[in-house]
Amino acid sequence: MSRRALTATLVLAAAWAAGCAKYYTDQADREVYGIVAEKNLRAFGRAPLFSVAPKPAALPTKDKAAPAAATGEQAIGESNRDLAVAAPGAAVAAPGAAAAAPGATVAAPDGSQPAAGQAALPPALPEDSPDAVRLTVADALRLAVQASRDYQAQKETVYLAALTLTLERYLFRPHPFWTGTVTYDNADARAAEPDRVRSWDFGSDVGVSQTLADGMVVAGSLGVTALRFINRQLGDTVDSTMNVTLTQPLWRGAGREIVQENLLQAERNAVYAVRTFARFEQTFTVSIASEYLRVIQDRDVVLNEWENYRSLVENRGRAEWLAKAERLPEFQVDQARQDELRAYNRWIVVREAYKNSLDAFKITLGIPVATEISLDPKELDRLAAAGLQQPKAATEEATAMALATRFDLLNTRDGVEDADRRIKVAENGLAGDVDLVASIGYDSSYGPPQSAHLRFNRGAYSLGFNIDMPVDRLRERNALRQTQISRQAAGRALDLTQDNVILQVRRAMRQLAQASESYGIQQRSVQLAERRVESTQLLLQAGRATQRDVLDSQRALVEARNALTSALVDHSIAVLQFQRDVGTLVVNEEGQIHGWVLTDSGR
Repeated sequence: MSRRALTATLVLAAAWAAGCAKYYTDQADREVYGIVAEKNLRAFGRAPLFSVAPKPAALPTKDKAAPAAATGEQAIGESNRDLAVAAPGAAVAAPGAAAAAPGATVAAPDGSQPAAGQAALPPALPEDSPDAVRLTVADALRLAVQASRDYQAQKETVYLAALTLTLERYLFRPHPFWTGTVTYDNADARAAEPDRVRSWDFGSDVGVSQTLADGMVVAGSLGVTALRFINRQLGDTVDSTMNVTLTQPLWRGAGREIVQENLLQAERNAVYAVRTFARFEQTFTVSIASEYLRVIQDRDVVLNEWENYRSLVENRGRAEWLAKAERLPEFQVDQARQDELRAYNRWIVVREAYKNSLDAFKITLGIPVATEISLDPKELDRLAAAGLQQPKAATEEATAMALATRFDLLNTRDGVEDADRRIKVAENGLAGDVDLVASIGYDSSYGPPQSAHLRFNRGAYSLGFNIDMPVDRLRERNALRQTQISRQAAGRALDLTQDNVILQVRRAMRQLAQASESYGIQQRSVQLAERRVESTQLLLQAGRATQRDVLDSQRALVEARNALTSALVDHSIAVLQFQRDVGTLVVNEEGQIHGWVLTDSGR
């Protein structure tokens, strides 16, 4: 063979191998996706789109891009906070004087003066780049479904369970085969023949085998061999055979329940995988939504601390003005200055905590940490406007619903049935082997003239039994005891899972009630704190209160505002967790939570 011909042959072989791999990959995907759709229809009555092909994370389109980064003044303005600010320790005008313009040069926190043209303070919130994309909760859930590593791993688990089922189904289908051999022989001739014997030997076998539902194995084959001598004087030979064999287990390994146990278990495992994935979707979407709300809660805390700092700057200015008028002792002015520095430090701490939580959320979503995103702060306003959503079900009703619908509990309950079946299979393994074996074969004619025609009137038949009595079954005995103990463990696991489900539902109900009551308390607390700040300021100017009273009221106000935001977020998360624990949370293939005010399906 020439080099060019050899190269062409290798290229064609490589192309065929590559195409063959893609063909089998596509074939496996089609079969697995069909199984997943089948099991989804069985478990839930619907078949959402399913694919394990990785997809690039698609951020929302540019029309949802975040606006240019807000300055400290603009960020405060988003929450109706319009107080002017100076750095800690900077001189402040008397009450009623005009506020300094945003970006004016003021003293640094340590009291030193910044260089000319240098901004006094960083903005209240970290600045977003012009390319930052603003994400709503619905956007974040959709993005997490596309990009989350955990979500992709769970889908692959479902795929592999269905892929295992394809093999078990294949074992009960016809298995065709086709083999062949080509041999060139160049041997020394016998002493009486001076020439060497040279020949080509061709052989081929075609057949099919199948395992039936009751364990019978049927196999048939047709073989043809041909010997062509290059030495013409020796002539050619052709031979053919046909064989059919039947093997039927009669004792151990007999019966549909025993024979199809692996297939049945693989079918049920595929259902379990689909249920587990559905349960994962519920917990996953709740965790993503909860973390999103926690991040924007951190953002709100930053703004609250910033406003608190600005208020303390103004309060320190009033204290200095009152001290100059000899209406306030100097040590109370120092108290105001010290609280101002504490507020500035708290703002720095929570500001960095917010940036860290935002970066951690990017990892949860599955996108690079360097990706510029901005969460929509108006989601808190939407939650507040929607009001507190309370479940209508009582504790007993919610518990009964959870025991009937929780996917993880259904899997555990079905696992007890699996353990019962495995005991029966192990008991069958203690029996002896008694197999009925029957065969029939036909050959072509012998002697000249030879041909490949089969002689159906001269077949060979056989009928018999293969027997192996159960005289040594230690391994099978141990397997039986293992399955029996596993059944006991499965029963205990079911009891524990049921108790845990009941506990989770009762705990979720209590958390929901607590969050609802806390939200009402914090609303009243904010109102009281605002009135307290106003009254103590007036009393201070009238000489009927101390600076410490003013500072305590201001700190109580910021704590109340932070607690109110926390209570709103806690209640929203508690509602989602309640629906998750009861098992009524419905999530579509885009991660949207049905009926929730902050997702596409709820708007």
